[in-house]
Amino acid sequence: MDRRLLWVTDSGNVDALYALIHKDPYILQNIDVLPFVHTPLHEASSTGKTDLAMELMVLKPTFAKKLISDGFSPLHLAIENHQVQLALELVKINPDLVLVAGRKGMTPLHLVVKKGDANLLTEFLLACPESIKDTNVNGETALHIAVMNDRYEELKVLTGWIHRLHKSDAASTEIHVLNKRDRDGNTILHLAAYKNNHKVVKELLKCISLNRNIQNKGGMTALDILRTNGSHMNIKTEKIIRHSGGKSGVYLSKVKTASVFLRSPITFVEYCSTTMTRYKNRMSDGTRNALLVITALVITATYQTAVQPQDKDEIYYTGNIIINVLFVWGFNTIAFCLAIALTFILLPVGKAYNWWYIFISVPLVCSYALSMFLKYIEFPILFMPLYLMMAFVLGFLIYVFVLYVGWKRAKQEKVPEPKSELTFEGFTSMT
Repeated sequence: MDRRLLWVTDSGNVDALYALIHKDPYILQNIDVLPFVHTPLHEASSTGKTDLAMELMVLKPTFAKKLISDGFSPLHLAIENHQVQLALELVKINPDLVLVAGRKGMTPLHLVVKKGDANLLTEFLLACPESIKDTNVNGETALHIAVMNDRYEELKVLTGWIHRLHKSDAASTEIHVLNKRDRDGNTILHLAAYKNNHKVVKELLKCISLNRNIQNKGGMTALDILRTNGSHMNIKTEKIIRHSGGKSGVYLSKVKTASVFLRSPITFVEYCSTTMTRYKNRMSDGTRNALLVITALVITATYQTAVQPQDKDEIYYTGNIIINVLFVWGFNTIAFCLAIALTFILLPVGKAYNWWYIFISVPLVCSYALSMFLKYIEFPILFMPLYLMMAFVLGFLIYVFVLYVGWKRAKQEKVPEPKSELTFEGFTSMT
């Protein structure tokens, strides 16, 4: 760096900077053309010259993302030299500076976690929520770094932040970050088990979305890693891992590779699922909305018909009862059930929509069946076909609900079957 600029940064005098620019208008531009360079902003950030740093951010905002030959940005240097207030001012001007990857892929967020500053970490997360997903060249997230460097308070900030996300992709972000594997296939739970850190393991196991049984590239789960500590293993840690569903890798089913999966014949369930998904994906939003309105009207009309009180003058005429049961209520029930089923099919792809719909539909179907039963309680035998139909629909919904609960519980005990290394790491899958 030019000696004149070095003198200005040492003094922190903004007026001296402009005097220098007045003499040489290209003095900052000459630095900006270099890909890796120690700029005045780097120097000001290292030494805590806040006024000068803010002025340089206005004059040359590109300086903020430049790396010196050692691989550090101005924000990295501010953190390294404990210039907390200056670091906050830089992030206020440009929150994306938290995403700048430096040496070994370390972002400022990673560096804050490594150095240890829960308050500054919180400010960075508030300024740039996307930074929670960033990884370094070893595939390690901020959570990996917190566990490896025994930063318990910072780890609690990170997990607390993940649990409180409200964005549309918050659920997928939580699952992805908590179960992210590094280059060796280790999750944060693997690392905590390796360090035999009972407090950290206990904190991580509070996370519902944390998979207890992911295997690293050596085929070892967190429980296997913990047991490698031998006589130094914390017995309480082993106990809480096992009680939360953790297992040894030898007791887990073998994960299929992508080639094995693609070579296997497609099952009937896969065929139906694929066909239904294709149908949903190619349907326009306008068509889906129109059909949902129609099915909602059909459900409303058929349900209102069922709950209307029966005419007492006609209730004892057997011929009328048979006609009502076989034709009116039979077709009404068929329309009601088909409308509910079609609505389920038309819902957008996503588990949240489907499960909320099932939770709402079950009481509605029960109410419909009860209304039909009370109408002709003195002639129950005539309604046996309708009762069987309603029982089938209700049983199917309950069966799906039981499967869902079982899946949620098994999710913590079994290894998900990734189709390939890339899809497991979050790349788009074709299925």
